[in-house]
Amino acid sequence: MRVGISGLAVGHPTGLGRLSRTYLLALAEAAGDWELHVYFRNRRQYEHLSDELAGGTGEVPANIQPHYPPVPGLNRLLLEEFDLPRQFGRLALDAYLGCDFTLPRRQLAARELVVLPDLLPFTQPATVGWRARLLYRAGIRRSIGRRAVLLCISPHTKDALDRLFPGHGCETPVIMPAISPRLLALAQSQPGVDLPLQVRGSLHAVTSPGRFLLSVGVLGPRKNTELLAHLFQRLVLEGEYHGSLVLAGGDGSFHTAPDERRLAFTTVQPLPAQERDRTPAIYDLGRVSDHDLSRLYRDADLLVSLSTEEGFGYPVIEALAHGTPALVTAGSSMAGIAPGGVAATELEPARCYERLVSALNALPLLRQEAAGILSEDYSSERLGRQLRAAVAGEPIPPR
Repeated sequence: MRVGISGLAVGHPTGLGRLSRTYLLALAEAAGDWELHVYFRNRRQYEHLSDELAGGTGEVPANIQPHYPPVPGLNRLLLEEFDLPRQFGRLALDAYLGCDFTLPRRQLAARELVVLPDLLPFTQPATVGWRARLLYRAGIRRSIGRRAVLLCISPHTKDALDRLFPGHGCETPVIMPAISPRLLALAQSQPGVDLPLQVRGSLHAVTSPGRFLLSVGVLGPRKNTELLAHLFQRLVLEGEYHGSLVLAGGDGSFHTAPDERRLAFTTVQPLPAQERDRTPAIYDLGRVSDHDLSRLYRDADLLVSLSTEEGFGYPVIEALAHGTPALVTAGSSMAGIAPGGVAATELEPARCYERLVSALNALPLLRQEAAGILSEDYSSERLGRQLRAAVAGEPIPPR
């Protein structure tokens, strides 16, 4: 079988980039007898696939055949609408898969599939950069108009699709993402957490200067960064927590609207060697490497993700893989990711504060629930089997 795949987002450091890389690698492993023709922006994006593999320097599967634009640095719209169809049009494709909302105007195969990470360009358009908003809206509308198979990454995304485009979510398969092979390998290679020490650092009875809460992702209103900062400062000033708040993530350029990336508070400092007791210190590390991200997940007391909307929530499964529980927004896609290790809260500030304190006091139980919870549900092998079946038009095996 010969499949054409858009890899235009493979190099992005955001969740969409991670999603594209894990989907592509999982399909390549599960369909070793297929030809996968992948269109990349440049050769560095192809190398990003190797970075995503366990160990960070693995060999990219041999059945991935890369394609590149003739001139580097071309606008994505030109790549998507002109050069990608020009190159793929010569291949007699059996199927086309858009990993990043991408479906060109020209139909390239009888069977078309598009991965749908979220509906943010429609549900929260002000949070999406204008270029991405235009491209993604066009890709979604075109997919629906052409009756392409939309692969939703969570039941939450599928429900949003059916609300916005009634009838189209009913027959849409849900194929949940897999955790990054590299992050999983890093999580499994680190020594286990000393649970009693971790808990002592989280409770106000004992001061442990190395403790911190962790938030991963782009800063801004959709991620509720200002609310998180306010809650954390109250925790420390009222003696409920002795530690810091660490923020990790890029600026979300292209995908995220500029106002969404604006930092809503000013207590951001470089991470110091030692903490100051009872000081509500908030540190922005910016984008970090996978190795550093793995260490952050492992060392954190709790991942806190208070987003108003997420298509899935990669940081939650990444934290769970490291044995670290999470507090997430109630009713969101993140709240249903795992049967344990995840506490949920409403976003009303007083209620959110109460739930955050409760989650910190319940860390021993949450950590026990989080231990080993992911297993097959978020493995690359499961993702590959389901993707292969979807592309081939076969019944999708259960998780």
